[in-house]
Amino acid sequence: MKNKLLIVLSLLSFQLSSQTIAEVRTVVQKFAADPDLKNASISFYALDLDSNKVISGLGSDLSLVPASTMKLVTTATALEILGADKRFATTIKYSGEIDSTMGVLNGNIYIVGGGDPCLGSERFKKQYGDFINKWANEIIKLGIKQINGSVIGDASIFSEQMIPSTWIWGDLGNYYGAGPCGLTIYDNTCTIELQSGKKGDSTVVKCISPFIPNLELENDVKSMLTTKDESYIFGAPYQEYRIIKGGVPINEKAFLVSGSIPDPAYLTAFELDMELRSLGIKIANPATTVRKIKLETTGSQQPKRKTITTTWSPKLISIINLTNTYSINLYAEHLVNQIGVFKYGSGDTGSGTLATQNFWAANGLDSDGFYVNDGSGLSRFNGVTAKQLVGILQHMYKSKNKQLFINSLPVAGKSGTLINVGKGSAAAGKIHAKSGYMTRVRSYAGYVTTKNKKNVAFALIVNNFNCTPSQMKTKMEKIMIKLAEIEK
Repeated sequence: MKNKLLIVLSLLSFQLSSQTIAEVRTVVQKFAADPDLKNASISFYALDLDSNKVISGLGSDLSLVPASTMKLVTTATALEILGADKRFATTIKYSGEIDSTMGVLNGNIYIVGGGDPCLGSERFKKQYGDFINKWANEIIKLGIKQINGSVIGDASIFSEQMIPSTWIWGDLGNYYGAGPCGLTIYDNTCTIELQSGKKGDSTVVKCISPFIPNLELENDVKSMLTTKDESYIFGAPYQEYRIIKGGVPINEKAFLVSGSIPDPAYLTAFELDMELRSLGIKIANPATTVRKIKLETTGSQQPKRKTITTTWSPKLISIINLTNTYSINLYAEHLVNQIGVFKYGSGDTGSGTLATQNFWAANGLDSDGFYVNDGSGLSRFNGVTAKQLVGILQHMYKSKNKQLFINSLPVAGKSGTLINVGKGSAAAGKIHAKSGYMTRVRSYAGYVTTKNKKNVAFALIVNNFNCTPSQMKTKMEKIMIKLAEIEK
């Protein structure tokens, strides 16, 4: 009798398991039949990582625009290729000779960027401290009182083309469209303080921080009945004339809008130049950059340089944690360029994305329909399938970097860009995943721990839905919650 009871209980347990997985498939089918998705493209795939069995799939080989879930691809590649402990150097050097009797440097001071994405970032304020002042004091320690040359920013580790060629014009001047520079500073982001008035009134630019020399800003922003920033900044890298349009909330004394810095390498050189002058150092020529010098001269050779001091970035894993948790485009683009430097000696988007595609193809990923055109997912030229994202997640689940990678992802209902996903449900605290969002695109990909602690990798991408982004989020959330509820 006891054995029969055990058999019955086992059958019930199996039936419950089957029904729960069947419910996932039912929810996916209902999702696909939603009238708001009648014009949409959907790619979904869920895999049991413990048994290697497919839980559910829909359009899993359909290549779609992934938005920021592309950062999963980039950070996984960087972690595997560069290693968790990798750091990037910014080095202060000088050319020429120092006349110690007169305290004169007959040469230039160089700030040589190593592609550190975090230099001067508020996120790492304790690590860097007042780095500009530290650099200046290291220069002064050499006995230098006068520089018969310039302070020169050198960003040549990366391409001068700071942005991926497939980004759209409307993104470039905004903070999320800041491109990777070999000598990045302050997250390549400036803050514009606006004062607004009554509905329809023009706004006034109160200040821009940090101060950007030669910047000309045309302000067409109006005071609007809104609760959020609805302004947009238009301007390309190295372009000192910028236009800001749109609207901000009414009656604000100091409403902050963030934009990209036109020339980070030049700003870095300018700030060190100003700091040295404030400390009494005479400098013959104004700050400049290697790029500007190349534009002004032909056939010039770089002189030999001697190192004064080096500032190191945080470890790569710290950068990856922020990239995934807060979906930082700039950091992701830096990682792509660093992958290009490591694999091909070329710090540009094309080299980094080629290396990324080649890495995953070499690791057995079906690369048909796998199109990588940037690191962050801001490009609409990217294409990836749900099955490919799960394939990358599966690879990382077996990697020595497994736990580091999983820990870098936002947690449903708990942290980062997933803090408002699955709250109060079985998904809360049980999903580590990356979200993606841009106009008419929403996506999620990551890991789910089911009710009885089985591990599932999933990806869900939707393009061209007809509802609002928040409504789309709610619809997709149901699938993720149902995955977390699986018992087996």
